[in-house]
Amino acid sequence: MRIALALFFIALSSPALCADEVYRWVDRDGVIHYGAQPPQKDAKPVALPQLQTYPARSGQRLLPPPVISAAPKSAAPVQSVRILSPVQDEIFREPEGGISVAVAVLPALPAGAGVVFYLDGAAKNAKPVASTSTTFNNVERGEHSVTAAVVDASGKELMRAAPVTFHTKPPSSR
Repeated sequence: MRIALALFFIALSSPALCADEVYRWVDRDGVIHYGAQPPQKDAKPVALPQLQTYPARSGQRLLPPPVISAAPKSAAPVQSVRILSPVQDEIFREPEGGISVAVAVLPALPAGAGVVFYLDGAAKNAKPVASTSTTFNNVERGEHSVTAAVVDASGKELMRAAPVTFHTKPPSSR
């Protein structure tokens, strides 16, 4: 509900939406929606509050824009590496298309660095890749562990993600 309200008020700040009428309706699951075009007859126009504005102070000095250097940035140290996909204990039933693996590297993958993906402790790519995602194909049924490590240009490991366990099982019959 908070997210819906936050999105609603963010949408209100858009000049294109301020000129149109905004409608509110409740779907059959009891979820409240807002939009410019009502999908139902019982949608009601919403009375929106006036936007609050502030005049600029006279004589206020603005800071100059920051100087952006064309020199290459030094590699920022990696602060965290985390597996985004698969999630812990996720179950895949007959993953013919493979298992998609994605990692988050913060603040970002440093220049010249790469990622090595591991399945059950064994590296799946011979050389580090500049991508933060990959696909494991032909994964046998059972319990598996996936992790990833960020390595610098010389191959030195900078940081490794905590392992995530996932399961591949036969398809279920319903």
